[in-house]
Amino acid sequence: MAKNPHNANNAPHLVKIAEPVYVNNVDEYDSRVTILRGTSRILAAASGLLLMYGITFALEGMTTRIQTKPAWELATGVLWTAPWLLLFCSGLQDVVIVTGKGWVLWFGGIAALLFLYYFDHFTSLSLLTKAAMPPIAVGVGVIPHFIRKVGFLFVLSSLVAGGAGVFVLYGVAVTLFSATEYFATKVIGALLMTFCLSAITSGALTIFDFYRQVTRRLAT
Repeated sequence: MAKNPHNANNAPHLVKIAEPVYVNNVDEYDSRVTILRGTSRILAAASGLLLMYGITFALEGMTTRIQTKPAWELATGVLWTAPWLLLFCSGLQDVVIVTGKGWVLWFGGIAALLFLYYFDHFTSLSLLTKAAMPPIAVGVGVIPHFIRKVGFLFVLSSLVAGGAGVFVLYGVAVTLFSATEYFATKVIGALLMTFCLSAITSGALTIFDFYRQVTRRLAT
């Protein structure tokens, strides 16, 4: 006797399809790879932001500055900061995938918001930029989590970070292995190495995960 496709026994299956991908397909993800990728993404974003603010503070000491309109300053600030938040939030999403705890994303987003407000407070940015840039940047960072069609931005941020990590590592390799050249401070050296290694790891694991998903789909 043929089964009724609308039978109540099939209802759980229909419910699963309607739920977010990472909720019902956790088994498809290698938790070790995912948590390592998430950790490397978060470390790369955090160290990159600290280096970015280090450059900003260094430029604050310049006596000659180019005057810019607050709106233009806000736009460039968002464009400069949002990619780091995309990378950071992609790491948070990996943690959500492994743990199944949606509050991790909200907690991390609030922490990033406070981080940006704190460091912007010590800059000479306009009041508009200080007030509006952090929430806009964080908002851009979490968009791919809620809109799956732009989820590729998380992948793209990791690939760009990986390329940047290789480029920076190549640039500082001479200083790293030189007996006569040194970093300005040990903190800068530690941040640079943390960024390079974590960014390269995030990019490599993103490529590995993409390859694994493609081969799995082709096999089925």
